[in-house]
Amino acid sequence: MANQKRVMGQTHGPFLISRLEVFQGFESQSHGLGELIRVWGHTMIFEVQHIRERMIKAGLGAKDAMALLHMTLGDQEEFTGPLPEGMFQGLHSLMDRTVRGARIERFRPSGEGSSFHVFEIQATEGQPLGYLNMMYLRKPLPCYYLVYVEVLAPFRRQGLGSRILEAYRLFLEQKGCLGLLDNIIPPGDPTFHIYTRLGYRPVEEIIGMQAMLRDNRYMVWIPPSLRETEIREGLLKLLFNLQRKRAVIDMKDNETMVRRTIEEFQGIYTALTSMFRTELAQGSSSPLMRFMFTKFTTKLLGFKRRISSLLGYTGGESLEQIRMAEAVGELPAQPWSLWGPQESRVEILHPSAPDLPEALKNDPTGFIEGLPVYRRPYLGKGANSLAQGSHEIIRIRDLLLLGFDPTRLREWDSGKGTFVFERSWPRFEAHLRQKAKWLNQLGLEASPWRFGGAELRVNPPLALLCHKGNLYILRKKLEGIHLEEALDQLRGDENLMQLNRMAAIDRAILGVVRSTRQWLGKVAPLNLKAEVEELTFFVPWDLGRNFPRVTVEPNGVSIDRLWLA
Repeated sequence: MANQKRVMGQTHGPFLISRLEVFQGFESQSHGLGELIRVWGHTMIFEVQHIRERMIKAGLGAKDAMALLHMTLGDQEEFTGPLPEGMFQGLHSLMDRTVRGARIERFRPSGEGSSFHVFEIQATEGQPLGYLNMMYLRKPLPCYYLVYVEVLAPFRRQGLGSRILEAYRLFLEQKGCLGLLDNIIPPGDPTFHIYTRLGYRPVEEIIGMQAMLRDNRYMVWIPPSLRETEIREGLLKLLFNLQRKRAVIDMKDNETMVRRTIEEFQGIYTALTSMFRTELAQGSSSPLMRFMFTKFTTKLLGFKRRISSLLGYTGGESLEQIRMAEAVGELPAQPWSLWGPQESRVEILHPSAPDLPEALKNDPTGFIEGLPVYRRPYLGKGANSLAQGSHEIIRIRDLLLLGFDPTRLREWDSGKGTFVFERSWPRFEAHLRQKAKWLNQLGLEASPWRFGGAELRVNPPLALLCHKGNLYILRKKLEGIHLEEALDQLRGDENLMQLNRMAAIDRAILGVVRSTRQWLGKVAPLNLKAEVEELTFFVPWDLGRNFPRVTVEPNGVSIDRLWLA
């Protein structure tokens, strides 16, 4: 809540219930799987019916069971919150008892390099449900700076966040110390006012507006012992000192977060291998098994990409600690869901969308996942073979080697043009709709402008297709590639590096992007600033030759267009 400038997506565990309780919980919910099957259709019923038996046979506790369920289904629209009562009812009652029995413990800094005081929400067994990290600042006023608050995903919206923050407030009152935090919760979030309700005030109310605070939303809690004291000057100095230390604080916080998340990934991998031990030993697999291992792999790769950009992260807690068995690496990748509603929903968003064949409308997942993989430079030498046929087998080891899932993008030749299908998840649909609307409007506003000589175009979603828990976005295929991929090719491909050193193509492209971002910052409404940051830039590129489409002249390098998506 306080410091959300982090990379961790959905947290998977721990879930803190003994194996005996889980067994009893599973046995007491004989109708739960029937409801699950009703909701998720009839595909893979045999597999779904055996999830409970597999978990019990593997000796999994509720911690691992809940972790696997959230990993497998957490991207589905129906499972963005706590699991519905129809699924594993026994776990709901056990989770409720866990929340009611949770207690809060405080730990002082320990170990080399540790500087955080930590509050933990613990279950009866002593395992953590959530954390609050804080750091003590002695001068010029005694203060604890709240670095980060987190409640693990399945236990959110049950009051634990408020409980740990209330414990933190009582601690400050007992110590007679100020409480400081940087509140970056979006104003539209239901928890935006949580700190105000606990008595926190914006620091501007005390020290006035300060230039050094323009990018921060600091709030302060003042204990009764200091409420009659003039603290303006001391608070101003305290904030100045904190600003100087923020980079170091965030670095240490990132290290702690990475370590915890790696432990969670290790726990999930162990649970998966236990659940499918027989199949791995026999060299066999099922769609459910392949889906769960692939989902684990793609989440692991996503986390790996994010931590590479973390402030101060040096790789000390390496993801190489998680070593996948050869039998897992040989599994065919199954990254798309097969367990959502059978009925497909197709919606055209833009008049330029092509006519969709009946086979696509009737079975979007089968049609799209049978198309060739979108050919892109990141695929390297394997691009041609992957693009030639729809039956190329991509294994989990290929995902690990590439560092991403190439099947998320599929090419479709409609007969009247080439398009790209991107696979996403239903929970992103509302965001995509808003983005599509804004992109269309932006295309009209940008038409008369040029940025470093380049024309700005947009590539909005043309259609959305929902089927079996997958969301597919149809867009026109561009004669260009993602900005990040273009820069990586210019700086890392042996055939392009020398040309780039001579002509500084990367700097020319970045100059155009920079001027475009400046213009976007001026024209975008305040409520869409986050969307501006998430926009994807595409630059002209010859995909066949893996070569930038630029004009090199004596006075410099130029591109004729830039796309936003």
